[in-house]
Amino acid sequence: MRVIALQRESHVAMGVPSLSVSARITEVLEYLQFQGKLVYASVSESDPVSVQAVQWADVLLLSKHSSNQALSITREAKKNKVKVIYDIDDWIFSFPKYSAGSLQNIRLPIINEIISLADTVTVANEFLLDRVSSFIPNAVLVPNGMWVDKYSTREEILQRNYNTHKIVFTNADMIKMQSSKEMLFTALQVFFTKNKNYTLDFYGDPFPEMHSLPFLYFTNRMPYDSYMRALVSGEYEFSISPLGSSEDSDSVRFNECKNPFKYLNYGCAGVPGIYSNATIYKNSVKNRQTGIVIDNDYLCWLEALQLMASDLKLRKNIAIDAFDDVNNNYHIEKSAAALSDIIYGHI
Repeated sequence: MRVIALQRESHVAMGVPSLSVSARITEVLEYLQFQGKLVYASVSESDPVSVQAVQWADVLLLSKHSSNQALSITREAKKNKVKVIYDIDDWIFSFPKYSAGSLQNIRLPIINEIISLADTVTVANEFLLDRVSSFIPNAVLVPNGMWVDKYSTREEILQRNYNTHKIVFTNADMIKMQSSKEMLFTALQVFFTKNKNYTLDFYGDPFPEMHSLPFLYFTNRMPYDSYMRALVSGEYEFSISPLGSSEDSDSVRFNECKNPFKYLNYGCAGVPGIYSNATIYKNSVKNRQTGIVIDNDYLCWLEALQLMASDLKLRKNIAIDAFDDVNNNYHIEKSAAALSDIIYGHI
């Protein structure tokens, strides 16, 4: 079976590739190709050869595409009887105020037309499945997964140094908090003032408040594979994953449809984490076992930062328990099996 993965620009950062396409599509296709179940090629929606590539393929896979180019390529696929699969891993039908993706709302007619042409629409989690069911009744769940053994092993994590004074923070788009954002930044300021030997490595898109965080070392977003290897090689003591919860009433439903990929990434890489008590983390992280889940207020953030920094045994236990959880319950083999069934027409 020949599959085309259509690449696109990020919805929230101009001029950079989408991470969703990598995490949700190409990583799974690479895994299936490694198993000998298909061959795949990756081509940008803006590449002039994309039409010829579609003519070569049996299946076209898109991920939240919303451009006129993607629509034209989808139409070409249908003309050539190529199966079209459209994947959704966010509530793309409206974006919250904090997101640069709110500009995508004007592209809803294109999104809806691509969906109408798709043979199958896949979604990343149960919340999305429930919410789209009223207008996409035959949507199929393809769970998120990590190709754990591609990046790390349990033995490597057991031998890792968890006393490096390095913290990691990853974020695409703007900071995904509104009412509690200043409390987070204040907690970080106080923590790093008290712990001057610590640094914060940041991977992602620049955000306006960066200039007020002198302890932050910025690295722009990079290819997904490179990012995962950076997490593994960085030997981070722990990570932080802030996300607005019930206190951000206008974005809470959007955030519920997001995916706990930061937990999956950090768990796979053996990095213990602090997570906001947003739905996606409350449903995936076991508090004090596979991570620390906290309310979005100043004292909770500061106490969690101090706890992680002061308790080496806790960091090590969380790292290995999170790795085991991701490896046992979120391995990419489950995602690959679900997607393979759709590609081969078993669903």
